[in-house]
Amino acid sequence: MSREILVVKKEKLFEKKNFLGFLPLEEANFIDIINKNHEFKERNDDLENNPDYIQAVPYVWLINEREKKVFLYQRALSKGDYKEKRHLNKYSGGIGGHIDKDTEEKSLNPLRDAMIREMREETVMQNYPNPECLGYIYVDYSVFDKVHLGVIAIAKTDEKVRCGDGMAHGDFYSIEEAEEILKNPENEVENWTKVSWPHIKNYLQSMN
Repeated sequence: MSREILVVKKEKLFEKKNFLGFLPLEEANFIDIINKNHEFKERNDDLENNPDYIQAVPYVWLINEREKKVFLYQRALSKGDYKEKRHLNKYSGGIGGHIDKDTEEKSLNPLRDAMIREMREETVMQNYPNPECLGYIYVDYSVFDKVHLGVIAIAKTDEKVRCGDGMAHGDFYSIEEAEEILKNPENEVENWTKVSWPHIKNYLQSMN
């Protein structure tokens, strides 16, 4: 059975605002555009190589506001543990994935609901926090990047977070510890994590 995911026509999404890199939430209302103009299409090689459609993907960073720490994890180490082969072994700060027709088709806010679903699928917590959007990521490093828009959010928790099956290991780290991990040339880090980390770091540093 084929899997259908949420997409938006590129010309509609970027009709009024185009960008590369990270864009703060207040500079464009892509969430509203996505909610009002999305459709669902079968996820296949044709879609992955079709620049006319953008796949909106939630990307949620977990932070401990009281301790000023951020959750980082390493993707599962073997192909049997994690379905997205291109992410194997990489370090990441964002929890997320595609918005599925099966679970979000009837949602009034599919982005938010997908964020919460992904947190439930990828981590184990007693109480799952509500995400707060910070901005967007769009990069053109590859054909894959060109058909994806990252919706970057934070979710605040002071709970212990246990890793799900897609993670080899993960933990909360101070800003200094996170910097050391993400800038270590021996560690492979996801592109979206590299692009969004400076803004997550600024958020943590701005907290009283």
